Amino acid sequence: MVAIDQVLEWCQQHKKDHEEVFSHSVLNERFGGCGSVLSISSDDIVDTGEPFECIAGYRAKDAVEMLKAFYRQENPNAPKSKVRKKDNRK
Repeated sequence: MVAIDQVLEWCQQHKKDHEEVFSHSVLNERFGGCGSVLSISSDDIVDTGEPFECIAGYRAKDAVEMLKAFYRQENPNAPKSKVRKKDNRK
């Protein structure tokens, strides 16, 4: 959902048609949207647009590498960890 919002914002800033941009976009099969949880591409869900073909495994290695690179980075905007130490008092 965040990526969709970012694409919409980018389209608005660059005066691009979001339908044209999304028609050239590729979704990965992971994370529940392409069959494991629901099928955005083919389920009868309100306001998701026309059905489209979802091809499993397309550029899978590239997608995995992108995710690995993402998780190796630190997010400077992330809140500080609130890990609590165990209280040894009884």
